[in-house]
Amino acid sequence: MNRFHINTAGIIITLVVFFSTIAQPMSAASENPVDSMLQKMTLREKVGQLFIIEYSYGGRWGNPASDQKKTDAIKKLIRRDKIGGLILMESDIETFAGRLNYLQSFSRIPLSISVDGEWGASMRFDTLTQFPRNMQMGALSSPALVYEAGRTMATQFARLGININYAPSVDINNNPLNPVIGPRSFGDDREKVAVYGSALMRGLQDGGIWTSAKHFPGHGDTETDSHKALPLLPFNRQRLDSLELYPFRRLIADGVKMVMVGHLNIPSLDSTGTPSSISVQIITELLKKELGFKGIVITDALAMKGVAEQIPSETVALESFKAGSDILLMPPSSQHKSIKVLRRAIRRGEISKSRLDESVRKVLLMKQQMGILTTAPHICQENIFPEVETSHVLDIIRKICDESVTMVKKPSWLKTKNADSASQRPCSLDYLIASGKAGTIFLDKYLTLEKLDSTKASAKSFENIILQVPQFRAQKNNRELFSNIPVEEIYRYLSVWAQEQKITIVIMDTPYVLEKIDQNVFDGIIIGYSPSEANCKAVMKVLSGEITAKGVLPVCAGGHPNGFKAED
Repeated sequence: MNRFHINTAGIIITLVVFFSTIAQPMSAASENPVDSMLQKMTLREKVGQLFIIEYSYGGRWGNPASDQKKTDAIKKLIRRDKIGGLILMESDIETFAGRLNYLQSFSRIPLSISVDGEWGASMRFDTLTQFPRNMQMGALSSPALVYEAGRTMATQFARLGININYAPSVDINNNPLNPVIGPRSFGDDREKVAVYGSALMRGLQDGGIWTSAKHFPGHGDTETDSHKALPLLPFNRQRLDSLELYPFRRLIADGVKMVMVGHLNIPSLDSTGTPSSISVQIITELLKKELGFKGIVITDALAMKGVAEQIPSETVALESFKAGSDILLMPPSSQHKSIKVLRRAIRRGEISKSRLDESVRKVLLMKQQMGILTTAPHICQENIFPEVETSHVLDIIRKICDESVTMVKKPSWLKTKNADSASQRPCSLDYLIASGKAGTIFLDKYLTLEKLDSTKASAKSFENIILQVPQFRAQKNNRELFSNIPVEEIYRYLSVWAQEQKITIVIMDTPYVLEKIDQNVFDGIIIGYSPSEANCKAVMKVLSGEITAKGVLPVCAGGHPNGFKAED
C-alpha cells in the first residue's frame, strides 16, 4: 500500500515537471510579438513609429550634393527620432535600392516604405512606363481590368520593396474646374467611382500592398487645391451622404486597410471650420465611430497649405493625432520639431498612454502583416528594371489603352468592321494617308501662334487631317502651362481651322476639353486621355480599323452624359 502511494506520487511529480517544461515554451510561443514589442518600447520609439517622412533622391530634380544631405537628414531622424517609415517622392530606379537598404540598417524596427503611386510605380520612378490614370480607367466598360491593373501594380511595388501605396483616389470629380483631382478620379458617377475604386484597391491588396482610400471625406467638388489653400465644401449632410461619402462606405465595407483624410473645410461636418485632417468631429466621430472604420487613419501630407497655414506648423501633427489620426504623413516645418512637440504633449498628459498605444499597436500590426516587424526586407539591386518593367506590365497597360479609347464623334470616312472589304479599303486611314488625301499631325505642347500658323499652312493640301492634341497644361496640381498662349485660345484656333478643312481631332487629354471646342465643326472627335506612347498607338489602331473604340465618357462633358460614346 505504501509502495503504491510512493509510486503514484512519483508519477504525479514527473507529470507536473513534464507539463511545466512544455507549458513554458507554449506560452512564449502564443504571446503576441506585437504586444511584447510594445511593452518594451520607449516613448521616443512609440512616437517615432507614428511618423512617415518624405525622402527623394535622384529622379527629375536631384543633384549629388542635395541628395546626400537628404540621406543624411533621414538617417538622423531614424537614429534620433525612431521614425516609422518613409514616403518616396522622386527616385532613380537603378540606385535607390542600395540607399534604402542602407537606411534600413539604422532602424531597430524596420521602416515601412510607401509611395503616392496612383498610376503605379511610374508616378515616382519616371523611367517606367506609366499606367493610365484613374479617369482613363473610368472609361472602361468593366472593373475587371481595373482589378488586374491593381494586381499588376502590386507586383512592381513588391519588387521595389514598397509596402504602401496611397491609392486609390475615390474623390468624385463632379466639378470640371477642380484643379487638383481631375484625371485622378474615376469620374463623376458615384457608383462607378465606388466600384472601380474598390477593384483597384482589392487588386493592390491581393498583391500584398497596403492601400489608402483618399481624400476623406471627398475632394471632388471644389475649385481650390488643398496644396495651396483650404478648400470649402459648403454642402449639407444629406448631400455628403449621398455623394462624397458613398465610395468611402463601399471601400470600408470591402476591407480597405487605410483611409487618408484630406484638408477640407466642411461646415456641415464641423461647424468650427477646423480642417478635416485635424477635426475630431470628422476623424473620430464620423470616420471611426459612425462609419465604423477600424483600420489605420493616415493624414494627407501635413505640410500642405490647406492645413499648415491654419495653425502653428509645429503643432499640426499633434492636433491631427488628438483628432484621431494614427499615422502622421510628412509633417511641416522641422520634422524633428513636430515629433518633439508630440512627445512633450504625451509627457504632460495631454494624450493618454492608452491612446498612444492604440495607434502604435496598429502600426506594429501593419508591419507584422507586411512581414517586416522584426526583419527588414533587403531589396535586390540586380536586374531591378527588367523585373519591374515586365512584358506582363506592358501588356496590361496596352490592354487598358486599347479598351478605353472613346469615340465622341465618328469621322465620316471611318468604316466599321462590318463594312465589306471593297468599301473599306478606299476609306481606311492607311489608304488615305498613302494616297495623299489625309495627313496625321501631332501638335507640340510648347505651342506658339507662329507654330500653329506654320502647322496649318503645311497641311493645306490634305482633304482630311488627323490632329492629335496633347495636354497643354501639366496635370499635376495645375502648375505649369507649356505653351505661351492661353489654352482656350488654342482650342478656338483649332475650331476655326476645322471650319476650313475636315479635321478629326484626337484629344490626348481628359474629356473636359470638349467644353473648349466647337464640336459641330469637327469631322470626328476621339478622346485618348493622355499622350503616352501606348495611348497614341491605341488611337491609331481605332482609326485604322484594327480595333473598335470601346471606351465611354467617364464624366459629363461637352453636353454629353456620363457613359456616352458614338454609335458605330
